[in-house]
Amino acid sequence: MTRQQSPASHRSEKTRIRLLKSTESIFASLGFGGLTMREVAHRSQANLASAHYHFGSKEAMVLEMLKTRVQPINRRRMECLEEARCLSDGNPLTTRQILRALILPIGEEIAKSAHTRQTLAQLVARSFTEPARFIERMHRKFFGELCEIFMDELRKTHPMVKEEDLYWNLHLAISSMLGALAQHRRLREFSKGTCDEDDTCDMIERLITFVTHGFEAGIAK
Repeated sequence: MTRQQSPASHRSEKTRIRLLKSTESIFASLGFGGLTMREVAHRSQANLASAHYHFGSKEAMVLEMLKTRVQPINRRRMECLEEARCLSDGNPLTTRQILRALILPIGEEIAKSAHTRQTLAQLVARSFTEPARFIERMHRKFFGELCEIFMDELRKTHPMVKEEDLYWNLHLAISSMLGALAQHRRLREFSKGTCDEDDTCDMIERLITFVTHGFEAGIAK
């Protein structure tokens, strides 16, 4: 507790954190439709009024939970992109540098612990099943500006490629990333034990290589 924070505000912040953790758990397992503010409050050992006080609505609560997960990864993506720019000495980045800056930070996040890997995989899997309107709002809030920043880098790298092809191939690269994360738990069974699903560093490096070659093949037609 900071010096400026009163005991009451400290308790309020602890309640808010518990509510967000419960929101993450319920959303990951049941999705937006299966989540209720009442159940979140119950699991957080808080009252419903507290949930409404902190977030106002179910959608705002879910978006705030996703913000706590997504924003640190997005900040790291921008750091990786800036590091690549510094190394490029003013020249356009390679496709691999751009896609590495996009993918590596989420790999770093899932490598932190088995719990983080499982939770993020569940959250990513929800992007395939949630109502389209909610996913669109989530995309605009957390990824709209970021996608345009990466598109600008791709335009500089591939100035002669049509916008349509750049958008298509970035979309397919992102979809490959999301699919790999959502389905990684099936890798051991799928490969009959040949592949180690817990080796996240290997998975991320393979994914970066895969989407880089796929992207470049897609615009070289």
